Amino acid sequence: MLLTPKQAQYMRESNHRWNFKGGATRSGKTYMDFRWIIPMRIRERAGKDGLTVILGVTKATIERNVLSPMREIYGDVLVGTISSDNTVWLFGEKCYALGAEKVSQVSRLRGASIKYCYGDEVADWSPDVFDLLKSRLDKSYSCFDGTFNPKDPLHWLKQFLDSDADVFYQTYAIDDNPFLDPSFVSALKKEYAGTVLYERYILGLWAASEGALFTTYPEYTQDESFLYNGIAHIDAAYGGSDGSALTCARRDGDRIYLFGRLRKAHIDTLTDFYSAETRRLRCAPILMEKNADKGFLGKELRRNGDLVRLYDETQNKFMKIATYLRKWWKNITILEGTDKAYIEEIMAYSEQAEHDDAPDSAACICRYFDPRDNVKYISPFGGV
Repeated sequence: MLLTPKQAQYMRESNHRWNFKGGATRSGKTYMDFRWIIPMRIRERAGKDGLTVILGVTKATIERNVLSPMREIYGDVLVGTISSDNTVWLFGEKCYALGAEKVSQVSRLRGASIKYCYGDEVADWSPDVFDLLKSRLDKSYSCFDGTFNPKDPLHWLKQFLDSDADVFYQTYAIDDNPFLDPSFVSALKKEYAGTVLYERYILGLWAASEGALFTTYPEYTQDESFLYNGIAHIDAAYGGSDGSALTCARRDGDRIYLFGRLRKAHIDTLTDFYSAETRRLRCAPILMEKNADKGFLGKELRRNGDLVRLYDETQNKFMKIATYLRKWWKNITILEGTDKAYIEEIMAYSEQAEHDDAPDSAACICRYFDPRDNVKYISPFGGV
């Protein structure tokens, strides 16, 4: 198969530490990787120190998006399957195949040097995983190739692409693939016409989500004492795809100082961690809904010795976030160390957002501090 002009440019110029192809679906971003880039990079670095790593959102997506297409080209002998220890043999090289949805899945990278990493669907990774990866590509010959579909222009990956890092980045539009059937391209353009998905999936651009409530990032501080003697809130996950969010905060005049943690995990695995964070920042009580299972968590925290205030939640979640968090957002200062995923979930929030744990928790804190509703929402907590 011949290279498209964009693919030929990538073959010539992707000699940086960080190399990315982002853009539209079916635009020719990835076939070149399976056919030439990954085999070339692995062979170039054969015999050098460090790990070879394939990172995707999960091992299942690595198999579907990367290994299966490569196997169709090169066969089972040169492209193996992922074993129980997360390794796979590619072109005679032992590689690690790891999910990048959360840091715990890539813990084996800590302390290791990476000589080559291929990243699939990078914009869907946890930003904490990407931060860990940055510290591991520490050899002069270390190299990364990654692909993604663009999202909101305030996304953490867009911030990295615009930084002064050693980055080569290509944007692919669907028209950059001359091998597609014109009728197929026309149908896709018609399907997405007039939506933000047209900009993302057809033009390959970073485009803001429809109805996004937050369009600017807050200020940051390194001084954790601004949060001392504040309060905390936990929005807990009990399964499914939701995350558990912790918010610690203190109001000082017209400013709220805020710290957030967000983990895509069941709250049972995070209770001790969140308890330790609230004590470190001297934030009490911990506010929690007593609706359903969340009341049970409150009892568990009390058994740990934490001060907990339970309340009944009756307000619509979107209205709460749109009213309180949006009102206070320009007057919020974030403590350094707040999870990037926590901030990104807020920045990506709209009424149609799939996940809302962080903005919901932050909105509950802002509602607590808001003077017009303090009688209604503070008195049930005993006036704390």
